[in-house]
This record gives sequence, C-alpha cells and structure tokens, in this order.
Amino acid sequence: MVVEIKIDYSRCVGCKECVKVCSFGVLEWLDDMPVVVDPNSCAFCLDCEKTCPTKAITHKES
Repeated sequence: MVVEIKIDYSRCVGCKECVKVCSFGVLEWLDDMPVVVDPNSCAFCLDCEKTCPTKAITHKES
C-alpha cells in the first residue's frame, strides 16, 4: 500500500497539531509549516487528518 499525503498550505494555520499527533514520524515542522518527511512510515491511521482544524491534510491510498 502506498499512501499519498497532501497538505493544502493555503488552509494550514500553523497549529502544529498534525505533527504532534503523528506517532510514526511522517510529519515534521520545518520553516513554519508541516512537511511530509517519511510517507513510507504512514500507517494510514488518519490521526493527522482528523486532528487538523482546517482540513488541510488529506490522504489517498494508491
């Protein structure tokens, strides 16, 4: 399973909740924004997507 994680930076408010909730090290905070650093470690738990208050994160399984 390959997971594609997209972050809509026009919606991101910089709350860092997605980075805090990710237990797999997929997201990191860099230059005042979240970035996907290790998509292969994503367990498709959707915690970051569910936690995002502005719905800036989406996942797609391919």
